Amino acid sequence: MLAIACVACTKQTKTENKTTEETSTVEVTTSNTEEVYSTADEMPEFPGGMGELMTYLGSNIQYPSKAKENHWEGSAVCQFVIEKDGSISNAEIIQSSGFQLLDIEAMRVILNMPNWTSGKQNGDSVRVKFALPITFKLQ
Repeated sequence: MLAIACVACTKQTKTENKTTEETSTVEVTTSNTEEVYSTADEMPEFPGGMGELMTYLGSNIQYPSKAKENHWEGSAVCQFVIEKDGSISNAEIIQSSGFQLLDIEAMRVILNMPNWTSGKQNGDSVRVKFALPITFKLQ
């Protein structure tokens, strides 16, 4: 439900026999459709669950060759929003692995994920923020 209220206020001020009129507009927006939840009654889920998410990551992460050559390892924490339709938006690295190439690969794999099952609050699909660490470790 989207509710927008626009209130116009007129204020008259008298100063030394002068009357001035100030008009201000205050916009109040309440939008449950735009709110992003940190937790929800039903959290979003990757298709098939967390095990499938780990399989997806393992199958789709391509360790950058320069990172392999230089033995670069680290964890990038990606944060993103799972939209009402399950798509991914607002993806960003909130904690770097320490290596730009690894961070770029983490973002690539996040942005290419299939749609999730959306989160629900009071039975309605909602936008939910999710953070996911992606670890790069050579074996």
